Amino acid sequence: MIKRAESRGRLIIKSPPLLLNLVICAIWISTTFTCGYRPSVKSDVLPTPADTAKSYDSRAVEHFMAGEQYSMQENYAMAVLEYQDALQYDSSSNTIYVSMAKAYINLGKLDRGIQALKKALILDQNDLEAREILAQIYFLTGDAENAEKEYQILHQVDPSEVEITYQLAAVYLKNKKLENALQLYEEIFTNDSSQVKALEKAAEIAIITKDTNRAAAYYDKLITQNPEEINYYKYRADIALLQNDISTALQFYQKLLQIAPQDTTIQENYGDLLARSENVTEAINYLQTLIQKNPERENAYISLAYLYSRKDYFEQLYQLLDSATIKFPQQPYFFIIKANALLKQKQDQAAEVALLKALVIDNDNIQAQIILANVWDTLAKYTLSDSLYSLIIGKNPDLDIALNNFAYSLALRGKDLAKASRMVNQALKIAPENASYLDTKGWLLYLTGNYQEAQEYVAKAASLDKDNPEILEHLGDILMKLNKSAEAKGYYRQALEYDPDNEVLKEKLSR
Repeated sequence: MIKRAESRGRLIIKSPPLLLNLVICAIWISTTFTCGYRPSVKSDVLPTPADTAKSYDSRAVEHFMAGEQYSMQENYAMAVLEYQDALQYDSSSNTIYVSMAKAYINLGKLDRGIQALKKALILDQNDLEAREILAQIYFLTGDAENAEKEYQILHQVDPSEVEITYQLAAVYLKNKKLENALQLYEEIFTNDSSQVKALEKAAEIAIITKDTNRAAAYYDKLITQNPEEINYYKYRADIALLQNDISTALQFYQKLLQIAPQDTTIQENYGDLLARSENVTEAINYLQTLIQKNPERENAYISLAYLYSRKDYFEQLYQLLDSATIKFPQQPYFFIIKANALLKQKQDQAAEVALLKALVIDNDNIQAQIILANVWDTLAKYTLSDSLYSLIIGKNPDLDIALNNFAYSLALRGKDLAKASRMVNQALKIAPENASYLDTKGWLLYLTGNYQEAQEYVAKAASLDKDNPEILEHLGDILMKLNKSAEAKGYYRQALEYDPDNEVLKEKLSR
């Protein structure tokens, strides 16, 4: 049986034009009479062929060497012919099959390459080079299931082989086995703490799976490993924001300010975090100073406008927005936040004007479109609101807030209830724990006489959003239909606490 000489280096197979988009640097395939070094296979992992020694057939050697020469000259078609001739004289040589597989791969005949590699592994299951090539070709041709099987064997043979572990993790990701991939990345970092990219990948997966505690722990380790890496602090602060932990996010940005005190973007991000916190006076002073230092940058204006709006500082907000809209005439956000403030003050028509100005700047601004559709609905401009909702959903069929708002508008008018039901069902598929969507669903059930089921949805909505007077009123209405008037009036009273000027609620309580 012809044997290959072994080398500790790897040679990358040259990629012909047909394979430019297929064969990447991850494929370590030798085109010479050598192969990449791999440790011996453990006997308890793969069986060893019984007959490992046989005499060479000189004619097989002659054709094989000719094939190798053609391969080095990149004449792969002739190389294949020579390998085929060699196999006629020695069909038990896995070496010939592997070399022939490489030639087929370089010719773009991947199926034949796979067949040759399979035959090589039948002859010698310990041939790790053949198995790795096969695994990579499976992966690159989209057969991730078989790629996973081959990489698992390679990883089992030598768990310390970092490149194989990375590749197996990539296959797990392809096969949507995120926890398996995460564990492998953890394994890589545990074995070699210099492999920070592995822990970075683990952190990314943890965020994707919404395991923010795990992601936070990973970035804490990364920060310890490299305390000067700015991005780690940023990502860690982002995770704190996902956890609604503004205080921790601020702490990480304070460290960033120490590392890069002149970085304006970091200063702006810190100001935005302050605007979200309860450090109101500190936030206002910081953002005003930032605006004075960088009057040409809009981010501090946006953060301060958000803070003023959140705290209902309407006078300061409108003064700031008058200046900001002149200085940044192409920023629609300032008109949107002005509209929100006007809506809080029940100035719907003025809000409509502000939103139309925002859409003149950015006609496709989804936020402005949704708020404007809601305003038109409130102003009973139903032809306009229905048309705008239809436009938004037509372009964004999975935009749950638009689906719910349109459904609720139709429900309040008692119009197209079947269509409304379909839309809110779609919204609930996207966000099943959203209190507003649950309330819309429950109200549609109420309108169709399904009071018991309606109660289930609206009661759940009330448990998620305890201080929403509209949801509480709906729950009271449903209980009235179920002849539970005492319980219903309890919810009416709760709703009135949050909406003391609601005359309809007062009338319901007086009955």
